[in-house]
Amino acid sequence: MASTETDRTDVLVLGCGVSGLTTAIRLIEQQREQGQRRVTIWTRKVPPETTSNIAAAVWYPYDAGSNERAVKWGAIAYGTFGELAGAPGTGVISRNVLELLSDPNPDGPWWKASVPGVEHARPDELPAGYADGFVFDAPVIDTSVYLNYLRSRFEAAGGVIAENRTVHDLSEAFAVCDVVVNCTGLGARELAHDTAFRPTRGQVVRVKHNGFTRVLIDDHGPKTDPYAPGKLAYIVPRINDIILGGTAIADDITADDEVKQKIDNDEVQAIIRRCAALAPEFANLTPDDILEVKIGLRPVRSDVRLERESPAPGRWLVSNYGHGGAGVTLSWGCAAEVAEHIEAIEQL
Repeated sequence: MASTETDRTDVLVLGCGVSGLTTAIRLIEQQREQGQRRVTIWTRKVPPETTSNIAAAVWYPYDAGSNERAVKWGAIAYGTFGELAGAPGTGVISRNVLELLSDPNPDGPWWKASVPGVEHARPDELPAGYADGFVFDAPVIDTSVYLNYLRSRFEAAGGVIAENRTVHDLSEAFAVCDVVVNCTGLGARELAHDTAFRPTRGQVVRVKHNGFTRVLIDDHGPKTDPYAPGKLAYIVPRINDIILGGTAIADDITADDEVKQKIDNDEVQAIIRRCAALAPEFANLTPDDILEVKIGLRPVRSDVRLERESPAPGRWLVSNYGHGGAGVTLSWGCAAEVAEHIEAIEQL
């Protein structure tokens, strides 16, 4: 507690993507007897330059580990996004979603307890090559709007964001604050010396809106697709555009800044072909229909790391990273659990 900067900050959050911002908001808005908690974010990049800005993003726990904790986090986030849906300036809307499966699944998706009203798709709803599917309503989060909303909400509550702040060692954070929350995503590989990551390269195509409104998701790829067995295909209509995806190339060791410059043009056409197989409305896209191609690395880990530890007497570290392709989907649930950890620390 030696630094004067410590006196101005109760909690220091590392990272300003969706996990860092959501966590920071939850902490600064949490009611407590001592008064408002002072929260600061240190970050190398702010929206729109974060990996979270590349996300499609629809509520769907992709590549985040199928376990009870993820179901709990997803349910909390689903409810919170439901409250935000349609509110001006949030970028959150509600869409009907069809998850497509190559094989029958009579038991339902592992995450079904998170979402009300999950039902089997009718046979006439399934494109060729699919044996089953699930239909449900879910929020779509337009990250080009939503990340700015989160930042504005945090700063309006009194939060502070220190930009262009690269942390090479956690000791730098503990030098100014005794309670640190690590939301650095893929950056935690080096910062936390975490070897459980599998950086996964994702590429999406942003196209003009053509009036299509249903979210279609195939997170494995139809076995009958000669172009891309095992490749992702998803269509996510947002407010003013539509995101077509995607790829999941595991163990990409390219630096995140470098990978964003390595767009695969052949993969762009393959993504469009896969999406056209799901919906013929995308079969005749022209170059003028393509607004942007985005690429980034998902912070895929064996499971989400959310836990607290005390690396030294009087110092506390809460880890909240490794959300795979479900950072947005699990964000409010994970933030709520971080807040529980922080509250427990303050009561010691």
